Amino acid sequence: MSCIDLPIAMLHHVSDREDWDSIRPFVINNSTFTRFLDVIEKREFQTLTFDEIAKQKKHGRKSIVISFDDCGKHLWDFAIPELVRRNMKAVFFMPTAYIGGLNDWNIEQGKSAIPLMNESDLRELEKIGMEVGGHSHHHIRLGTCEKSEVLSQFAQCQNILTSILGHPVHHFAYPFGSIPENAEQILHNHGFKSACAIFSPQQLPHQMRRFIVHDGDSQPSLSLKIRPIYQHYRSLTDSRKSPSAWK
Repeated sequence: MSCIDLPIAMLHHVSDREDWDSIRPFVINNSTFTRFLDVIEKREFQTLTFDEIAKQKKHGRKSIVISFDDCGKHLWDFAIPELVRRNMKAVFFMPTAYIGGLNDWNIEQGKSAIPLMNESDLRELEKIGMEVGGHSHHHIRLGTCEKSEVLSQFAQCQNILTSILGHPVHHFAYPFGSIPENAEQILHNHGFKSACAIFSPQQLPHQMRRFIVHDGDSQPSLSLKIRPIYQHYRSLTDSRKSPSAWK
């Protein structure tokens, strides 16, 4: 089995702050996050990083990847300590132009400003057993960009993270789930082994589907989302979506 056989959860921000409501559904309450981790524990799933999967070359069927896009600094307040307390791991995807800054792409749309992690935060993630991955440089829709801009976004992202962490990062998440043309070759040329999307016409290492965790999720719905039957359902529904879903 490879990482494409696993359920991959997509999260962004975990906070009870009411002034961040404009970011929903990409902000979830602390109680929702706790409920999600409770389901993982109850079903005896193991949380893995993509690097661990690549090294092990195999994993049990009861495995899951938890991923966070954008690297909000507030995740150190509750979400990360809760993961550590439960001996769980996660992957954090950083848009490198905003390291130590704000989520400008949201602010430009009139949404809440959220401070993001700095260089020290990213290094600390690795020290505690988490994984850091790339999320482009400027958090743009790569599927709508000219090839030269796409290449620049990948190159800057990899170079900056390599400089900060002291080694290349191997995994990527497309901002907005927007997959560029020739993504597989571009990833390979920039040192990335896999990439997460949201919707995807095919489940492949360079365009892996993820499911979102939101405040409307109950324990039964979360239990369903981590089961193989939901992955099969997504293979049917994603393939029928308009290409705009991943462009």
